[in-house]
Amino acid sequence: MIKEARSAATNWLSRFGRYIAAEPNQQRRDPGTRIQSSDALLDSQKRRRVIEGARELNRNFSVAAWAIRKHLDYVSTFTFQANTDDPVFNERLEALMNWYNRPINCDIAGRHSLRRMVRLAEMRRVLDGDVFLVKLRDGRLQAIEGDRVRSPDNRVDPMYNWVHGIKVGAGGSMNRVAVWSRSLDGQYTFERDISAGNVIQLAYFDSFDQVRGVSPLTSAIASFQDSLEVTDYARAKAKITQLFALAITREMADDDAELYGDEYKVDLGRGPVKLELDPGDKAEFLESRHPSTEFQAFLTLSLQAALKSLDIPWSFYDEAYTNFFGSRAALIQYQQACKSKREDLKEMLDRITVWKIQQWMAAGILSMPAGVQQIDQIYWDWIPAGVPYWNPEQEITGDLMAVEGKLRTRSEIRREKYGDDWRDVVRKLAEERDYLTQYGFDESTEGLVTVPVMAEPDVPEETTESEGEDNGQQPPNDVS
Repeated sequence: MIKEARSAATNWLSRFGRYIAAEPNQQRRDPGTRIQSSDALLDSQKRRRVIEGARELNRNFSVAAWAIRKHLDYVSTFTFQANTDDPVFNERLEALMNWYNRPINCDIAGRHSLRRMVRLAEMRRVLDGDVFLVKLRDGRLQAIEGDRVRSPDNRVDPMYNWVHGIKVGAGGSMNRVAVWSRSLDGQYTFERDISAGNVIQLAYFDSFDQVRGVSPLTSAIASFQDSLEVTDYARAKAKITQLFALAITREMADDDAELYGDEYKVDLGRGPVKLELDPGDKAEFLESRHPSTEFQAFLTLSLQAALKSLDIPWSFYDEAYTNFFGSRAALIQYQQACKSKREDLKEMLDRITVWKIQQWMAAGILSMPAGVQQIDQIYWDWIPAGVPYWNPEQEITGDLMAVEGKLRTRSEIRREKYGDDWRDVVRKLAEERDYLTQYGFDESTEGLVTVPVMAEPDVPEETTESEGEDNGQQPPNDVS
């Protein structure tokens, strides 16, 4: 009896006391038992294949390209704001950052402003997995795309390991970066390796042991490619069905038709067509119900799944998919998903800001603010772009009630809606009031009180071409 009870208990445990996912099953693909890091799973050849697959979608599939652009619109736009207690220093630092934003001042190639470099860097991170910004000695930046970072050939260092072009030091830290140049025919030539202190890596990581980033599109490349291919096939099939427009059915045999010479010649391209058929003959227009509703549903499902790789809701793609409240809820959830992605870009911009402040102070272009002794006591912020009101009247009323009830701050609302700070609004309102007063307008009466006599404008002295030219290389001497 005891033996039978033990046998029953053993059978019960073998059936229910286990993790089903840990057991091999012939009905589904076995994931195996070998655990590897993302860097090991994606060797150099597989990494290049993934990068090229993502780039190919961006080049040739409008939906994938749109999804990437929409992601960039919400993630990669920032406004700089200095936040020290010294207003003069704040204006000076903001003026310098605005000057540095110009392409000729921040990009070694002179093509892209800092804002566009941030947008392109995020785009390369989405497509390639990561991108590298090199801080040059002259204060400008050089962007290195992910495929150009590769391990050097025939280099063995017992103290360090090269992982896809990054020399990894103690604790997994980045020690050096090997940069290769790319030729027009797709060949690579080793160029140089750079100290990690001069490189900023922007990457998508999904594990602690990971050295190189992996594109979030990796899980959706197959879905996007399938959607593109089946769409091309459906378009080709729709074109073919249009070649056969009319079918005439005869009741007589083919040899009888040839004997009597009854042949219908119909040209649908020459105006109205009248058919006089023999008794027993009939004509039918061919109708193609293509693409079918099942195909359209499958394509929609595939695209919905693919867009989830970037956390983009379907209502962004199909505005009629849901009502106002559904779209609003989708937007709120999507903004939550954007926060961690923005934080990576803010960290990159903070590192660039620290580097530039140190350079400007070393050159005597910028001085410490009043009461500040160290650079880590200088505060600033990169404010992400906001989303304007959807229903201005109701949302403004709710925001005013939230501020009055001490539930929200003015800064929170301005950042969320417009991507700036409420103090900027106060300053601009004061400037407008002073300007109106200067020209005789009274805001209290909303009318014209007096118009002062305008002084004759000063005529500037003639300058030579060299004196009037602005090549952008010199920072502004004053905040004005």
